[in-house]
Amino acid sequence: MDFLHRTFSDVYARQNNWLTRIDVRVKMLYVISLLSINLWAKNVSVPLFFFSVSSILLFSIRIPFMAILRSMSLPLIFAILILLMKSMHEGERVWFSASILRYKLVFREEGFFCGLHTGSKVLGGISLVITFSFTTTISRLCAGLTWFRVPNTLVELMAFMYRYIFLFVDEVATMWIAQKSRLGHTSWRKMIPSLGLLCGTLIIRAFDRAERTYEAMYVRGYEGGCILTVALSPWRRKEYIFFLGMVLITPILIYMGGLGLW
Repeated sequence: MDFLHRTFSDVYARQNNWLTRIDVRVKMLYVISLLSINLWAKNVSVPLFFFSVSSILLFSIRIPFMAILRSMSLPLIFAILILLMKSMHEGERVWFSASILRYKLVFREEGFFCGLHTGSKVLGGISLVITFSFTTTISRLCAGLTWFRVPNTLVELMAFMYRYIFLFVDEVATMWIAQKSRLGHTSWRKMIPSLGLLCGTLIIRAFDRAERTYEAMYVRGYEGGCILTVALSPWRRKEYIFFLGMVLITPILIYMGGLGLW
């Protein structure tokens, strides 16, 4: 369960470095613009460029490699699966074939390049989001969303979700240890019903905690409003320079993404 704690924690975002000191509104504009270009790009050069630059930025602020790998592991698996599935089921020109346990696997050239294109978009997009999450705390994110006129209901819901992620992870860890101590995970036959019982109990506890949280906030006079936010100062010269840089670099990335490369 330590994996989930480290994945959702903003311990790295609370550090003091040049990326965390950038105004959250500037970072949000960058991420939204670059994600749009990443989705629109017609070749792999732009998504892979985003992935490379994001990795360099994370290493520049001394984010541990294992922390980056943990965050990228699931998207990387999806990207590989997309590449394999498209290579085996799309296209006509045979690029590579192999026999594994009497099963013949045929990889086609058109499907490979299509899968590479889609997989690179997955890696490019998630690397931008991970870079943003490693350099922005939840309080500043809520403040930025409020500044962009996102409805307070959505901001509050996101803040509560983030707050209770760690409580539910602790609940799962407690139940997991209790099941293991009672030999509930000694075999696959015992593990499957144990996991089903764990998930069902967690859902019941989630509803129960939500009801108790609502009642506790209601009796304390809570009537809505921004939570977990910080005051954002007016833009300074540095923020305007970053914004101008985005205006200048966006047409270049759009031009690169529109090139007819594979």
